[in-house]
Amino acid sequence: MGKVTIQSIAKELGLSRNTVSMALKGNDMVAPRTRDMILRYAERAGYMVIPGQDRETEKDEKTEYRVMILKKPDVAVYWDKIVNGISEEASRHHCRTQVAVVSPEDEAQMKLPPGLDENIQAVFCVRMMAGDYIGKIQQMGIRLFFFDDYIGSKDAMTGDVLKTESFHPIVQITNHLIGQGMKKIGFLGDSSHRYESMHSRYDGYQFAMAQAGLVPNPEFVMPYTESGCCYLQPTYDAIVENYRELPEAMVCGNDQIAMYFTRALRRKGIRVPEDVAVTGFDNDEEGMLDPFFTTVDVDTQWLGRRMVQCFLWRMQCPDAPYEKISVSGKVVIRRSSLKPALGTAVE
Repeated sequence: MGKVTIQSIAKELGLSRNTVSMALKGNDMVAPRTRDMILRYAERAGYMVIPGQDRETEKDEKTEYRVMILKKPDVAVYWDKIVNGISEEASRHHCRTQVAVVSPEDEAQMKLPPGLDENIQAVFCVRMMAGDYIGKIQQMGIRLFFFDDYIGSKDAMTGDVLKTESFHPIVQITNHLIGQGMKKIGFLGDSSHRYESMHSRYDGYQFAMAQAGLVPNPEFVMPYTESGCCYLQPTYDAIVENYRELPEAMVCGNDQIAMYFTRALRRKGIRVPEDVAVTGFDNDEEGMLDPFFTTVDVDTQWLGRRMVQCFLWRMQCPDAPYEKISVSGKVVIRRSSLKPALGTAVE
């Protein structure tokens, strides 16, 4: 056997250098079972720990991790802000990040990005990937982190999940509309209804309506727009064209849907909010000179930073159960949901 080092122990046991280093120092942040396994192996291998420090230098305190961010070929600024948050926080913690775009063809052909090998400690999936594709990465022993989860999945969790808390903000927004006397309120979602976040938004709408004793008109409720159609203007033009009567308000799953729906209404001469109130989610208009939509402000930069913190904690506690963390958003009331008679007390 060659020279026994923290790196060699980590490789042999399939752990990170940081976990091994902390275990050798007796750090109780490492799970007892993992710490005992490391100490027993180190003793058998003849690794000696000098009191107060490892045999290796303080370099181990600044272990440089390598992580890969997987994203779809999406031009949405929302996802770019998350990636920026990951990159900024990673640079503060000696993590080298690499961004890879996974096309639908790559996903279908199970083609992994160049550079995704055993030297990568973690993969951050900015967008949800197919289960088989994720399974192929998991088989490589790489830790996985996700920004959402599939609703009602029969499979066990394969990594830690970070997501936006969506149920309560939509309850609050729907109650805001009901509180103005509106009863004919609908909901528009998109093809991501399989994801917990969008599904929770629909659940929040249904809950608020039921609490108020209101039965939604099925004509106004489309929680699952077909994939490939949910971000095309003709989709919403057709929805408005087919209305036999107008809703008083529409709760939209995100700001993009709210934008397309509002355009469709205006093309028919229908005013927002005078005729139909419209709300969104995500605060995509943040930073604009004159933001319009009532929405839920999601700190996307923080989402990215928080994911890196999840990863660093996971490296210290590799045996802990997978976690699902919800990050709260803030409801922002703007003109799009206020009837003119209520004045202008908005952001």
